[in-house]
Amino acid sequence: LTILLPAYNERDRIGSTLSTYVECMKQMPVYQHPGDCNSTTGSVSILVIDDGSSDGTAEFVNSISWMDTATVNDNVRCITLPHNEGKGGAIERDVTTTVRSLVLVADADGSGDISCVNDMIQALEDLLVQSSATRISQSTPTSTHQSTHAPQALIVGFRQYPQSKSLLRSLLSWGFRTAVSSIFIGANLGISDTQCGLKLMTSSTGVLLYNKLNLRRWSHDVEVIHRARLLNVPVGECGVPWIDKDGSKLMTSVGSALTVSLVMLKDIAGIRLHYALGLWRVR
Repeated sequence: LTILLPAYNERDRIGSTLSTYVECMKQMPVYQHPGDCNSTTGSVSILVIDDGSSDGTAEFVNSISWMDTATVNDNVRCITLPHNEGKGGAIERDVTTTVRSLVLVADADGSGDISCVNDMIQALEDLLVQSSATRISQSTPTSTHQSTHAPQALIVGFRQYPQSKSLLRSLLSWGFRTAVSSIFIGANLGISDTQCGLKLMTSSTGVLLYNKLNLRRWSHDVEVIHRARLLNVPVGECGVPWIDKDGSKLMTSVGSALTVSLVMLKDIAGIRLHYALGLWRVR
């Protein structure tokens, strides 16, 4: 399992996220595959993708004391992109480099409870079995040149809040989900929470769905799921305990939240139109 953590100006939040993730990583069952290390954490790694940050995010990650421990150092890495490309662009850049069989896309702020990863892996394995695909335990690490026979499946998290969200978040979330359902009516996205930051997939699926995205920022999740449906990639859902963290770049004010929402509405309408007209294709 490779955990991808795209991060843009997350110096103040990513430390606690990584500490939590590393502790969880140490407790994960070992999913051994040929080519993985034989250490306790050898089959699980974290890759922080510093997406052109200007606040020293990469320097902070590389300076964290636990990075020096022998059991973790080889399995936690940070790379830096020269320019900000958006979350989708950052994932696209590095999903092809993973040598492990599974990829978990996560958020740098740690809003999603990473302890749910075992449930997500089980859901993915069940989905592969249901679709008559090869079981995870029998798959092998994939390269940048994916086999057409490699197992394909995607699990999308849906956020479960232990307490009520703010009124603004609730309204925006409802509005976006309603817009997606309306715009993609008949397209069978079949996903209740396209914007959940936790998504688990086989590495071959990651390469297939994130290759040359047309949208690389806020709305890329919808394009990824739409591509999965167009390509008949099995898609499932799994509940994720969720607590919104302070410091959101989308919720700085009512005005900025509404502006972002309008941009996303335009984006998702563009996704449906461009793919329907054949102007965009999965490449």
